[in-house]
Amino acid sequence: MYEKLTYSGKECTNYLYFSFDAEYFETEKITKELNIEPTSVIIKKEPVPKSTAWKYRIDAGNEINLEIDLEKLIKTFESKTEIINVLKAKYNLTTRIQFVIDIDINPEASTPSFGLNKKAIDFLSKTGTEVDFDLYKADTIGILEKLDG
Repeated sequence: MYEKLTYSGKECTNYLYFSFDAEYFETEKITKELNIEPTSVIIKKEPVPKSTAWKYRIDAGNEINLEIDLEKLIKTFESKTEIINVLKAKYNLTTRIQFVIDIDINPEASTPSFGLNKKAIDFLSKTGTEVDFDLYKADTIGILEKLDG
């Protein structure tokens, strides 16, 4: 079987999200202060998850130009820069933009692209937000199934 941690399946399901992260914090306070509903919340438990997160996700599906989705994400939060910084200081939080990208192993498929334009870099700088990338392989043409058989 070829299924590994880096294998995401038969479809490309790219997405990105902005998150507030810490060991533990009251996620409702972030929602109230930002006046934005998270798309998901993770609360620390033993043994996992090891931390708490407030996330706002944008699904890109099989779109290969992720810069468009990054612009949507930045637009949602850019007017809230001051609030973000107050929340980070008040609750000892970090912020992150996470790209989760499937790369189609089909040789005919294009690979996803993204850019960090000046607006994005400005937002990241003003809020002290980290950027992280998770890359996975997607097998839209069934190569791995043929190898398993």
